[in-house]
Amino acid sequence: MANNNFLVSVILTTYKRSHLLMKAVDSVLKGSYENIELIIVNDCSPDNTDEVVRQIDDNRIKYVKLSKNSGVLAARNRGFNAASGEIITILDDDDVLVPDALRLIVDAFSHIDPKERGILWFDCRDKESGKKSGVMPINEGTVSFDDYVCGRVSGDFWLVFAKHVLENQRFDERLRAHESLFWLKLHRIYPAKYIPLVVCEKFREHGERLCDLNVRIAQLPQTTLALTEYQIQFGQELKRLCPVVYGKKLAYLGLHQLMTGEYKLGRESIRTSLPFRFSIKYLLLYGISFFVGSDLIKKLYRMSE
Repeated sequence: MANNNFLVSVILTTYKRSHLLMKAVDSVLKGSYENIELIIVNDCSPDNTDEVVRQIDDNRIKYVKLSKNSGVLAARNRGFNAASGEIITILDDDDVLVPDALRLIVDAFSHIDPKERGILWFDCRDKESGKKSGVMPINEGTVSFDDYVCGRVSGDFWLVFAKHVLENQRFDERLRAHESLFWLKLHRIYPAKYIPLVVCEKFREHGERLCDLNVRIAQLPQTTLALTEYQIQFGQELKRLCPVVYGKKLAYLGLHQLMTGEYKLGRESIRTSLPFRFSIKYLLLYGISFFVGSDLIKKLYRMSE
């Protein structure tokens, strides 16, 4: 008989979004599935998040507050550490679940052979447009590592994990974002399945932009590190499976290396990328990098965005 009463751990990390938090919280606590724990991880937010959480009267909540702002990946790791559910998932603080979301994922897990339980992908939709927020190369079924690493899976989905998938795996806390490195690593190891059901809504327009150009420039060191790690961990597979994608990502790494002053490495990355994906833009960038510094390259980057 299938187990249809799994404990589900929902990890909700938050920072400077106390005004949005209750919408996300209510979508979990007021859903149709009740055997849950909601782990709210406050990434040392300077707003009134503490007060908002204190006002919630529900013994299914675990509250974790970090002593310093450490980034979303570190906050999620603290959530993983606190999770005791047989099923674990993540919800962003500006998104919401549909009322039956957790019941749907429990039903899906209960019908999968325990030996095959790993990662489940579900659809999200953009709240403003009403359209699905992700693109999948299949209608339903197995999500292959090859499709994922080659970029044939894109956009936003909702990922759900069997507890054992995360037991010995954590995000790289040197990075402030770039969570796809972690997801790719897991998809190398564990089976993944796509179930075409919309279970969450993504809010794009709420009066703030956390990922604008200035933020990207400020996070150049972390981004360059993430792009470097991507090549170290997946570069050879990219080169074999999808060489054009390999060239594109290598050139993008080269751009970031130049912007952080790593001129020799940046030129080598761009030079190596060109036979796989020739680009006039990157050829010109390679040439001018011998005559201009990182500040001017940053200005050119700003102008091109």
